[in-house]
Amino acid sequence: MKIAVYADHNPPHFHVITPDGESLIDLTTLAEIQAGAPRKPLAKALAWAIQHRAELETEWQRLNPE
Repeated sequence: MKIAVYADHNPPHFHVITPDGESLIDLTTLAEIQAGAPRKPLAKALAWAIQHRAELETEWQRLNPE
C-alpha cells in the first residue's frame, strides 16, 4: 500500500494505492471521494492519516499553492 499526495485537482485529497485498486480520500473529512482500494488496506491508511493529517495537509499545500 502507498499513500501519495500530488499536484492535483480540488478538493484537497490524497491517494491510497494498492495493487488491487486506488482510492481518493478527502483531506478535510477523510471521506472516500473515489472508491477503489480494498477495505482492509483502506482502513489501515485512514488510521495512519488520522495521526498524520497535518503532514498530509502541509504536503498538499506545498504541491498545490493557491
